Amino acid sequence: MLFNSYIFLFLFLPVTLVFYYLLNRYKKYTQAKFFLIGMSGWFYAYFNVSYLILLCASVAVNYFFHCRICREKHKTDIVTGVGFNLLLLCYFKYFDFFIENINMVFGASMPLKNIVLPLGISFFTFQQISFLVDTYRGEAKRCGFTEYALFVVFFPQLIAGPIVTCGEMMDQFRDPARKKPDMNYLTKGVMLFTLGLVKKVILADTLGQAVDWGYDAIEVLDSTNAFLISVLYTFQLYFDFSGYCDMAKGIGCMLHIDLPANFHSPYQSTGIMEFWKRWHITLGRFFTKYVYIPLGGNRNGRWKTCRNSFIVFSLSGLWHGANWTFVLWGVMHGVGYIIDYLGKPIWKKLPRALSVFLTFCFVNLAFVAFRAPDLSTMCDMYRQIFSGGIGLPMAEIAVFFHGSAWNYLFEVVPGLSVVLKNYGPFVLFMALALYLVFVGKNAVERAENSRFQMGGAIAAAILFLYCVVSLSGVSSFLYFNF
Repeated sequence: MLFNSYIFLFLFLPVTLVFYYLLNRYKKYTQAKFFLIGMSGWFYAYFNVSYLILLCASVAVNYFFHCRICREKHKTDIVTGVGFNLLLLCYFKYFDFFIENINMVFGASMPLKNIVLPLGISFFTFQQISFLVDTYRGEAKRCGFTEYALFVVFFPQLIAGPIVTCGEMMDQFRDPARKKPDMNYLTKGVMLFTLGLVKKVILADTLGQAVDWGYDAIEVLDSTNAFLISVLYTFQLYFDFSGYCDMAKGIGCMLHIDLPANFHSPYQSTGIMEFWKRWHITLGRFFTKYVYIPLGGNRNGRWKTCRNSFIVFSLSGLWHGANWTFVLWGVMHGVGYIIDYLGKPIWKKLPRALSVFLTFCFVNLAFVAFRAPDLSTMCDMYRQIFSGGIGLPMAEIAVFFHGSAWNYLFEVVPGLSVVLKNYGPFVLFMALALYLVFVGKNAVERAENSRFQMGGAIAAAILFLYCVVSLSGVSSFLYFNF
């Protein structure tokens, strides 16, 4: 079920909020948890019932290992438990990828299984690995099956994160004060959800149409327009994924649950090291705690620090998908991170605006590999960016930013120039996008201290209604593919 769908907005979410708080009001706390688990199951099964079977099996097996580790703390149990999760992930996400590469390298003809990737498996698998490791380290205590199941399947963060830890969630599920509705939390939640919906429906989906056209017509793009398409995708990915996380965090607030922020204005970063403290924060936290630090972190000199960072970013790229383009994207960021780390004394002397610009250019060019469906397309796009010649932005790109209201304006107001008609909405849209990513506060910052005010409520209602009207072209979130 999509956050940006009618069934979620007008049935699922209202029913969930009303019955969850009603059950808690009459102190039916266990029933309230079961209700949330049941609604989360419906949310997940809406995509495909078979996904739910896999999710339930994963939760049951991981809880079994959690109990064994709590009871005995044998190293065999933690190795087997983590191995089970990795094997599950490898089978569904990477099996065909491995077969394709074996066939390519050895000239074999092993058949592919064409395995369908279950939604959210990368997220709930990493979340359960972290829980098992924390249990083994003594950071997570024995919990009941109901609490554990709710921790894993809690629907706001189930499909695309953020990747939460037991320390963040368990105490909140147990806290009696959080079982009552709170007006400040509800206001903050509605604000966050609305801003996230705007990011997805109005910004990301509009950008996505232009990006899809650009990648289907690479051969007609000059350098200017190829670079423009790459920038549009960089914006699309941010608005899409951060929009999902804002909505997830907003729903959590409506249920009086704090989910961690996953983005913090990443395109305002002055270097790659800072970028990864602001982008997909919970994934970076996972790799830092469970891979980078066990490898030695930064404790054994600069060489090993660089080696460990490179390994982490390569794995991060592979985590995003079974494609060499993702691996290459991770390698690019690993190299960029090392250059930033080694050259920090030099980069610190640059003006902040220049540092932000150079960091964004690097991130943007790396995202070409992230977006391209294969290495050939990636190379074609890079070729166009660096050797396609200079030109003006194409009207074929600008047309995707026209709305029905804009076209109606030109029908009723004579004498407006063709240039204004073709490029006016595009220029306004890009000005708004540039402001939001480089200057303005992000959604979490805007909602952090929000209080109920009539003016703000009216503005949120108008934005929400505009998004609802625009839902005729409902699209899934980009990170559902990972």
